[in-house]
Amino acid sequence: MSGLTNEQKAQKVVHFRRIIKGRVWFGWIFTIVGAVLFGVGFKNNQSPLIMLNGITFSAWGLFMVWQAKRALSNLTSTQK
Repeated sequence: MSGLTNEQKAQKVVHFRRIIKGRVWFGWIFTIVGAVLFGVGFKNNQSPLIMLNGITFSAWGLFMVWQAKRALSNLTSTQK
């Protein structure tokens, strides 16, 4: 970002924050969908593949949220 003006840098940071916010939302949605899938698999004669899919979705959603929060904290710590 050495050849960019301060205004362009600020626009890139705003765009990155918007992307991170969307990633947090989708992460929570994936987590909820995974929990529902796990519940359906457990209720439906304990279908192991559906339960595994639910665990995977939940884990991926939580990972997305963790990754986005970490990126946002790194962004705020470098701007000081």
